[in-house]
Amino acid sequence: MVEKQITWLQTEYTVNEVLNVAVAKFKAAGVAQPINDARILLGHSLNKPNERFYGREEDLIKSEHLDDFSSKILRRCKREPVSKIIGVKEFWSLELLVSPYVLDPRPDSETLIEAARKQFSDKNRLLNILDLGTGSGCLLLAALQEWPHSYGLGIDIDSRCIEIAKKNAKRNELNHRVKFQTGNWASNLDEKFDIILCNPPYIPTNEIAKLDEEVRLYEPELALNGGPTGLDCYTELASQFSNSLSADGLIFLEIGSDQKKPILGIMKSNNLELIKIEKDLAQIDRCLILSHKHC
Repeated sequence: MVEKQITWLQTEYTVNEVLNVAVAKFKAAGVAQPINDARILLGHSLNKPNERFYGREEDLIKSEHLDDFSSKILRRCKREPVSKIIGVKEFWSLELLVSPYVLDPRPDSETLIEAARKQFSDKNRLLNILDLGTGSGCLLLAALQEWPHSYGLGIDIDSRCIEIAKKNAKRNELNHRVKFQTGNWASNLDEKFDIILCNPPYIPTNEIAKLDEEVRLYEPELALNGGPTGLDCYTELASQFSNSLSADGLIFLEIGSDQKKPILGIMKSNNLELIKIEKDLAQIDRCLILSHKHC
């Protein structure tokens, strides 16, 4: 059972002492990276977000800073992700705001940007980029950073995600090249795009309960739940991809493990063909690169 509060008996403690308290509680709660998480959270409690306190373990921390750190410790013990506690997450070297309404940007999804970079190696190209289910805007903003002459449109069904994405664009000085709007995928778009990025929900409904607590309790189910087989969104998206993709454009589509075969079948039935499959860092098939079927 997680404590409701932490009692500090002294007026000041060393960095090492408070980190040891946090690490012990994180280990007891089953937190995967207790030392790293403790250092990050302490830095944010002291308004020093980039400080990790290596070599500064004997510095003193006054009691007025401990209440905020205590609150963060207890939230992490309840398995709330560090990113949700501090409100930011890094993706492709961008620092992005996150909230309970957006899926945390994940290293697996960087596979899509790496794949696109290989296929469109000329950074000076002017590309029209679409991101469907944009969430925090991570994929689209990373792409715009890679192609500085390009423009993008991000769509999400949740207006709260759109607000976060807009803030992230401004925060990273990319707002002059991007638009975000609410919508049901690409259903109302007439425009054609050179790059389409998409990380749709793909967890089968009955597997959500088996996910880690950090995901199951704190990520929006709307961004996880792919229906009974995990394929609902791919079926809905396939025809929209065909309609929105420019003649020589490419789709970079994230998939879950063991979903390659059925998703390729769905895409082929909508006249899309596979160009290449890119693996993530764990060597799992993660990104399908698709184009219009060429006769």
